Amino acid sequence: MIRREILGLYLDKEQIHYACAKKSFVSLSPKRLSLTLKSSGIVYGPAFSVLKDLLKGFSPHKNRHIYLALPRSRFFARDLQLPPMTMEDALISVRSSLSIYCHLPLEEIYYDIHLCRTLQGGINALIFYALRKEIDPYLDIFKDMGHQNSLKGIFPVSFGVGAWLHLEGYPMPLGLILNHDEINELAVYGKKSCLLSMAWPFSEGEKEGEFLIETAKSKFQDLKDNIFYLNNEKSPVLPRPLRNRMGKLPNITENLGVAALSPVLSGWQQISIDGSPTKIKTIRPIKIIIPSVLAMVLIISFITWRTNRIILFQEKKVNSLKTEIRQLQKRLKPIEQKREALRKAKKFMEDIDDFIKTRPRLFSRINDVARLGPEGTWFSSFRFEKGVITMSGESKDALKVVESLRTSGLFEQVKLRGSVSRRKTGEERFSLTIKLREETK
Repeated sequence: MIRREILGLYLDKEQIHYACAKKSFVSLSPKRLSLTLKSSGIVYGPAFSVLKDLLKGFSPHKNRHIYLALPRSRFFARDLQLPPMTMEDALISVRSSLSIYCHLPLEEIYYDIHLCRTLQGGINALIFYALRKEIDPYLDIFKDMGHQNSLKGIFPVSFGVGAWLHLEGYPMPLGLILNHDEINELAVYGKKSCLLSMAWPFSEGEKEGEFLIETAKSKFQDLKDNIFYLNNEKSPVLPRPLRNRMGKLPNITENLGVAALSPVLSGWQQISIDGSPTKIKTIRPIKIIIPSVLAMVLIISFITWRTNRIILFQEKKVNSLKTEIRQLQKRLKPIEQKREALRKAKKFMEDIDDFIKTRPRLFSRINDVARLGPEGTWFSSFRFEKGVITMSGESKDALKVVESLRTSGLFEQVKLRGSVSRRKTGEERFSLTIKLREETK
């Protein structure tokens, strides 16, 4: 299974929260960050110095993904509702109107757009943006430390908190009030996204907060009184989750680094306010491919096991049949030998019958050869097969022998076979073939 290390960082002015975990498709477990740092903790000190020291403590790795969460005060947010349309069209529509919704020049900001379809079929769009001069120092640190390829996202910590609430199974929609870095924030979350983020400074007091809470309730009718405070300073306080789905990782009230790594675990649309393009694809192919591959492997394994069982059974059956065949062959061998002897005897009898039938005709042909042959001709070999007589002999004139034999009406064809050789005494050695003429009945 594919394993990777995910590191969540939350950077405040005087401290950094970190949480590190090892993630595979089927499990999530804490992982020690380095020899001196545990899987999670808080390091105190000036923000940029602490971040540099932390990144210096471990070497870059291609399978490590780092997510950086920052206080909401570093960002601006605008929300808007769009009618039913495709996500692609919604993204194009929001991009074309950025100069209207963002109060800063576009060339001076980084932004990302978080899209989510509502129950009514429309689309809720939440724009997060920040000044480049606020984000670039963080990017420079990661670049200087050699971890720029590992940095996968920069976003407000409240976005990660919403993903954590989703992972822990809190009922949605849910409103949460966070206070950090001299500002308060009211964030509203749905099942698949952050729907709203509104902030106001501490100096504006509780009345401004009450006004924004009523505004959120009017926008999201299902929200009702499902609004909580993250810390214990005011009530109602966010209750602890009924069951811990994040394994041995700490609660976000203890370590906001867990909130930084939660979006990648929740399946929410990923955002990163660092100049990278908006990614609206919310379905992760790995969640489809890996189960499909696992199912295919299981099916193939079962088929292979069953096929091997069938093959083994058939092999035993074949071996048993081979044994039976060998036994039958041993029993049939004497019978086959007798059958072969009978066949040869039958053939011999047929040959004898043919010879007996052709014997009178053959003898008369032999007599004809002896009668027609010139004086001084004699034959040393004689063979008869399928109506053809083959003879070898000597005579004073081989051609005269052939010519004299051709005068017989019993012979259809007479011709020399091979070459003629002459002896010192003058006789010629030769071979000839005589084809007998068929007798008419």
